[in-house]
Amino acid sequence: MRSISQLAEGDETGDQFVAEIIDVFLADLSERVRAVGLQMSKNDRAGVAATAHAIKGSCGHFGAARLMELCRDLEERARRESGGDMEIAILAMVAETERVLAALEVYRSEHARA
Repeated sequence: MRSISQLAEGDETGDQFVAEIIDVFLADLSERVRAVGLQMSKNDRAGVAATAHAIKGSCGHFGAARLMELCRDLEERARRESGGDMEIAILAMVAETERVLAALEVYRSEHARA
């Protein structure tokens, strides 16, 4: 979040800018996580890998290092494995996604009051 917050510093609309970026990220993240579930149900390992890669790429801007690691792991598993190990990796990613979503909601609400 440091890099996003720095963009907003010194700008009178900075907090609104950050809130809008968070909104876009939250919507995108939720949609991509749903896509992973659908891809997994269709045994679309290439799709899971691509979606995990996309999530991983956007997480860095928000300080979601653990989610990045889990997405990297899922991406690698989807490229080389099938079945159960991917399901475990997806469950871990979904749990961390929920934590990130909650943390960003708190961050956004705290800065909306500022």
